[in-house]
Amino acid sequence: MKKIAQLLLFVSLLPLQVQSASPPPARVVTVPVEEQEMAATQALSGIVDFDRISAVSGEVSGLITKLHISEGKQFKAGDPLLELNTDLIRKDIDIKNKEKAQVSADLEKVGRTLKRLESLLQKNSASRQAYDDARFDHRSLQKKRETLDEELQRLKLQLDKSVVRAPFNGIVLEKQKEQGEWLAPGMPVCRLASTEDLVVKVAVSENMAKFQQVGQTIPISINALDLRLTGTVKGFIPVADLRSKSALLKITIPYQPGVMQNMTASAEVAAGRKQTLQMIPRDAVVRMNGKTFVYSIKEDKAQLIPVTIISRTDIAIGVNQNSIRKGMPVVIDGNDRLRPNQAVQVISN
Repeated sequence: MKKIAQLLLFVSLLPLQVQSASPPPARVVTVPVEEQEMAATQALSGIVDFDRISAVSGEVSGLITKLHISEGKQFKAGDPLLELNTDLIRKDIDIKNKEKAQVSADLEKVGRTLKRLESLLQKNSASRQAYDDARFDHRSLQKKRETLDEELQRLKLQLDKSVVRAPFNGIVLEKQKEQGEWLAPGMPVCRLASTEDLVVKVAVSENMAKFQQVGQTIPISINALDLRLTGTVKGFIPVADLRSKSALLKITIPYQPGVMQNMTASAEVAAGRKQTLQMIPRDAVVRMNGKTFVYSIKEDKAQLIPVTIISRTDIAIGVNQNSIRKGMPVVIDGNDRLRPNQAVQVISN
């Protein structure tokens, strides 16, 4: 009898033990759903490209003595790319300076003679011919000194242009010269791409072209670098493909280290006119088995709701369905460990 009584007591306490062992409510953070005028978007694949690429060349000839160029290296506008040998230019500058000094001395001498002859001419003690000869010699020496000044300026300009500099902030795509080679005027030294003119080029159907507006912001993804960026529509290249009837849309993006020309990018371009959509933060999205869901709260329990995404921004998705309403709470923190109908405790919203 004693064993039977103990067994009955254990059975009677079992539900209490099971109840006390149930997990506590999951702690979650929610935000209310908002509404916004948004256009439906479509994810299109494109490529990263530099909208401004320069085949940088030199203006003077010379032997390359210092080369700062290497593929992938970045330069700021005005930074030296390479330097040419300037020994001959500097020697010519020394020669011209000495010639100028000689002409200046002769000019001073003739000037004094001219003043003396002018004084004597007023006293009829010198001939007009002697005075005119001295005056013409003085003028000739002045012109010669002016010519030497211009030649010196040209040599100094040539000296300055013996350093080939970056025309803008950019990154070297290709090096085309090596140290020790001869550089002639107009000969490219490298291909420099502007880091301030990075774009994503996307082929957009001509039927969607009317929905693209210059200045419109577009979410951009570069999966190879795990980058999420905000791009700005720059406009279309005004040539449509004859076969596909599509045109290239250019979307500017900020430069990011590691980004390469022709790298694949994805853009969420406008695919329709604006409509009122329920906007859900991206943090609320849960993906399971290739489908998209969000968790809402109903009677202190997690409610799993499937959603169909119509539009995407950098921070939210847009939907248009009866199961999602403005002001409805959606879980943005803690949703990765929730299960449908699990008890929850909202700690902030």
